Amino acid sequence: MARRSAANTILRHTSCHFASSIRARSQAGGSYDADAMAPKRSVLLALTDTHHGFFKGAARYAREHHWHVVADMIYTAKIPLGWRGDGILSFIGDRDDLAEFILSSGLPAVEISMVRNEIRLPRVEGDSERIGCLAAEHFLERGFRHYAWAPFLDDVVNAERYRGFANRLARASFTCHLLPPADTRHGDSATRNWAVRRKLLTRELQRLPKPLAVFGYNDCVAADIIDACDEAGLLVPEAVAVMGVDNDLILCECVRVPLSSVCHDLEGMAYQAAALLDRLMAGRRPPEEIIRVPPTGLVTRRSTDIVAVENLQVARALRYIRDQYTNPLLGVEAVVAATDLSRRPLEKAFRQEMKRTLNEEIVRLRMEKVKDLLTTTRLNVVDVAAATGFARPSHLFRTFRKQLGLSPKTYRKRKAAKTGPATSPRPVRKPPVLGPVGAGSRRRLRRTRS
Repeated sequence: MARRSAANTILRHTSCHFASSIRARSQAGGSYDADAMAPKRSVLLALTDTHHGFFKGAARYAREHHWHVVADMIYTAKIPLGWRGDGILSFIGDRDDLAEFILSSGLPAVEISMVRNEIRLPRVEGDSERIGCLAAEHFLERGFRHYAWAPFLDDVVNAERYRGFANRLARASFTCHLLPPADTRHGDSATRNWAVRRKLLTRELQRLPKPLAVFGYNDCVAADIIDACDEAGLLVPEAVAVMGVDNDLILCECVRVPLSSVCHDLEGMAYQAAALLDRLMAGRRPPEEIIRVPPTGLVTRRSTDIVAVENLQVARALRYIRDQYTNPLLGVEAVVAATDLSRRPLEKAFRQEMKRTLNEEIVRLRMEKVKDLLTTTRLNVVDVAAATGFARPSHLFRTFRKQLGLSPKTYRKRKAAKTGPATSPRPVRKPPVLGPVGAGSRRRLRRTRS
């Protein structure tokens, strides 16, 4: 129902935009050519089991080119037998009846995905190998040595994404363990039973060496891994770091631990597919090669926002620093109080693992957050200082210039020149209450240790 509601909003906006454009020109006293302004193409959106990013991309192209979209299948999932229009934009998935309908229609059609690469249709696909490579590089930068891949299905896209992940790890001399798939079209039907699969998954997660980095096929799979870790008493990200794909805010920000995710450009894929379909409907030949749309980046949230360490007291100190960095009262003594060690043993263990002191880690993390806010928001420096734990803006200025050799204002200008200015401010995070880790966290750490 959520997908249908999202699709309804997107498609309604497409229709309203077209109608309002005509009204605006009429009210302004302008004239327009009714034939030119009328919808030029009638296109069937055969997208019944897919991501809402596809709806956005298709709707954006339709709006810009005055298409009439037929969205019946989004709501009913039924094939409109006898429908005659100009073209079809599809995600076939495992529906053989839909494939037969599209092929027999004789209409120009473009498939979004290579899940069914045996079906001879022009198609647009994401660069799954590059997606896997990005996830591997993210984990490698954080020092992980143990890795696992969590597939969704046993299909060609899962295989390609895994290949990109595993090959990049292999170049760094690491291997990758395979977790049971979320679903399967072949093999043991027991994995289709949720309870059976969850038992297998938690057993594997507990058995594998820690700290462990898990890459899930998509955000849905990764969210399931986080849930299984909670059930197994494994801290995320201290014991198990988890990465997904799609950057779906519905999932990434609504799970127990906010989920890091590779930004798969699903909207861009659908837009490119619609553009290709437009060319085919105009009588042009399809390209000989598959159009691949690369990922647009990676969003780091708490599920991977950590450096892999073997010592769990160091992991606890790192987590406390990440929880409390916005509080200007945060210092070494407060971090020590959050662990089971006294100051000197903790400082020694921390330096051995991290190659820096506790105070250096506090400053380093705050500076990373400052750079992020300067790059991605329009907050002024006073608000940036308040959001990152600097008691006074002057302290931020001195630290920033000492670390980077330039002012925050100059840094922002240089970043904007490369990537463009930030489009919107981000709410300032309120400093948390300073205090030691609670008893619940201590119990989870003890379970993780066993």
